[in-house]
Amino acid sequence: KKGVAALMNGAENTLKHTEGGSAGPAQMAARGKLIDVAQLPGDIPLGSSGIQIRFETDLITEGMRPTRIVKVRPADWPDVHLPREEHLGNGASNIDERFPNPSIFPKY
Repeated sequence: KKGVAALMNGAENTLKHTEGGSAGPAQMAARGKLIDVAQLPGDIPLGSSGIQIRFETDLITEGMRPTRIVKVRPADWPDVHLPREEHLGNGASNIDERFPNPSIFPKY
């Protein structure tokens, strides 16, 4: 919604977040105000929400460059820590956790 205060974090294509720190994703979130929110006309590209936003902030991290995937949430939502499954590279994640292979399925 236009004019609402929001928090934005960089994410990867699975929507796992890339910045977290010990205080969770809110620690490295860019805070700002939504300047404009628009629904894209026509066919929506695969993987896109079809929503385009303009966001005014004073913090730009590498994950928030044009064409990158981001998570946006209203600033007045509770600051709840995400489960470790939504973190990337926090020491608990490994390549098998991110990209499981067929060995995760039981053999009958």
